[in-house]
Amino acid sequence: MSPQLPDRPVLTVKEAAAILGVNVKTLYAEIEAGAFPALRVGRVIRIATNVLASFLQQGRVAPLGGIHAGKTRS
Repeated sequence: MSPQLPDRPVLTVKEAAAILGVNVKTLYAEIEAGAFPALRVGRVIRIATNVLASFLQQGRVAPLGGIHAGKTRS
């Protein structure tokens, strides 16, 4: 069962992260890496509700290790 999405065309990153059940910083990192589509207007980033709904329906997941795969900590 998919979470109920707000009836608005766009969501904040914080709202989308809550729906996805991930940390806001994680979602920002995925957006910056190009792994999650987002709209940027100046310094404001928004997630289109229909894009989030499609993402949830497809059940897309990042490859094992996500965006940090292969990176070592110093």
